[in-house]
Amino acid sequence: MDPVPLFEREAFRDVAGQALRPGGTRLTSLALEHCLLAPGAPVADVGCGRGASLKLLAGQGFTPIGLDPSPRLLAEARELEASGPAGALVRGTAEAIPLRSGAFAAVLCECVLTVTRDPRLALAEMRRILAPGGLLLLTDIYLRDPVDALAPRAAGCASGAVSRPEMEDRLRGAGFCVRVFEDHSRLLAELAGRLVFAGLDRAELGIGCSGAGRPGYYLCIATAEDV
Repeated sequence: MDPVPLFEREAFRDVAGQALRPGGTRLTSLALEHCLLAPGAPVADVGCGRGASLKLLAGQGFTPIGLDPSPRLLAEARELEASGPAGALVRGTAEAIPLRSGAFAAVLCECVLTVTRDPRLALAEMRRILAPGGLLLLTDIYLRDPVDALAPRAAGCASGAVSRPEMEDRLRGAGFCVRVFEDHSRLLAELAGRLVFAGLDRAELGIGCSGAGRPGYYLCIATAEDV
């Protein structure tokens, strides 16, 4: 039997809250302040989870649509919509987004890319659904130290973390130009500390000693370049 994903563990959910990630929707709001999107702009939330960012986007006057592979999380996002508009919902993965090409002014991908099976394909799919000049808003775990390729990888959400140079190389390869890169590792440390205090194992969280690098958390905004 496959282990229960970390985001479905009740202890994790109780601590991490509706957004299930460091910084919650505060960091989403900060990212949106950088973007100056037009009122009503269509925005896709890839890996929308329980719908926290969808609710925020709808409340700010955008037209959001959420995508997630988890039936449980989509059901919870639908329940959240019952308390007010939160956007449309679609089941699917980041590597095969069932949405129209060039249809979106912005794409959110918050604490999702490191747990996708093929992050390069996921970035290519996000570029596909963006209009030229559209914005990709990423928040995720990265490695702040040089990576030892022979070292064992961290577990949990940090398992797919890479260095900033490698992350930026992947973005360029998918047709993006990085406009903003901010370190918000303090938010990761705060959440990790609360999770450890709640009884979750440090190694499971990917914050134990690892030769692969010291985990941090970033906000990145990139522009979809013309092809």
